[in-house]
Amino acid sequence: MRPSIHICFLLLLTGADQAPTITDIKPKSGAVRDTVAIEGTGFGDKQDSSTITFGDKPASPEKWADKSIIVSVPAGAGPGDVVITVTVTGKSANTHFYVTSPKYDQTHFEVLTGIGAVLAGVESTSYKVDVISNALSATNVGRKQVELLLGGGFIMPWRKGGAWIEDSFCTSNEWRVRAKADIQQAKKGDTNAKIEKSEQKKTIKAAKEYAREQDCRPGGDPAYKRYRPWETFLSIRFAPGSEQTINGFVLGGGYRITKYFSVLVGYSVTPIEEPSPGFRVAAAQIVSANPTISPYNRYAASDLLQNKPGAFDGFPLFVYNASGVTTTKLFLTSPTVTHHRSGIYFGVGIPLNLTALFKPTGK
Repeated sequence: MRPSIHICFLLLLTGADQAPTITDIKPKSGAVRDTVAIEGTGFGDKQDSSTITFGDKPASPEKWADKSIIVSVPAGAGPGDVVITVTVTGKSANTHFYVTSPKYDQTHFEVLTGIGAVLAGVESTSYKVDVISNALSATNVGRKQVELLLGGGFIMPWRKGGAWIEDSFCTSNEWRVRAKADIQQAKKGDTNAKIEKSEQKKTIKAAKEYAREQDCRPGGDPAYKRYRPWETFLSIRFAPGSEQTINGFVLGGGYRITKYFSVLVGYSVTPIEEPSPGFRVAAAQIVSANPTISPYNRYAASDLLQNKPGAFDGFPLFVYNASGVTTTKLFLTSPTVTHHRSGIYFGVGIPLNLTALFKPTGK
């Protein structure tokens, strides 16, 4: 009896300590941060102390199951052929993977162009000195108007809020079949059995998540695989119809409805040449002291003090009296000073494919 007991005990130990195996990897090559699916057996339901490395670089799996592991190529791996090693309870399985060289990747950074306007913020007037009339002249800088954008956007790593876009352009419709089969299985053969709506939603959600981890449907666009809709951007603002072509900049965020179109909201800053505080006070005082003398009778002292939009348009830099203009300057230093006015910017963005723009055209 004793030998047989020992043999059974030995078989139990051997089965409990089974080595992992790798049967396939998808894809066979990729760059750093690309997602790799590793299929096999004996990985264990949870990672616990198990590890996975690309060469000598440890990786952090996104998902770990007994027959599959989802992991991104870690920074520092490759380029070139590396060995992927999965180690479970001291035993390992190996396979080869080719790490491609880094390249410009539109899934992380994109050059943006677009159109928009400052819709929230105080409107102000920018002035220039008219050397012919020796007066301040209002420009159209600082007014709310449609502007062009040119800048760059960094695509954020979050997938939240992008599942519906991924489903529209990539995800296989097989999730419907899978969800229906899972619901039928939950009924355990009883077609009249009722399943709680919350349970049905969980089943459908699980089927969709499984489908999103698979390849795109036939005719689908792989660019929407694991789609990340959020981005942050910095852009220069151009106003072709303005006297100040570069009209400031805008920093903000965007939501990529498709890979070709984004909705943008940001914080904008515009340099404005406004009357200096000293010039405003001097102008208000001389208007109050000479209410009947032209051209002062065209201006309101309170509007000048508050720097209301357009209040200083045409205001003379030299003092006037009853006889006309004199040679005395109203304000000895510069009548204007640069202020940076802020506002909330709304617009739309379209990414530029620089690779396509600069790629030689084949004959």
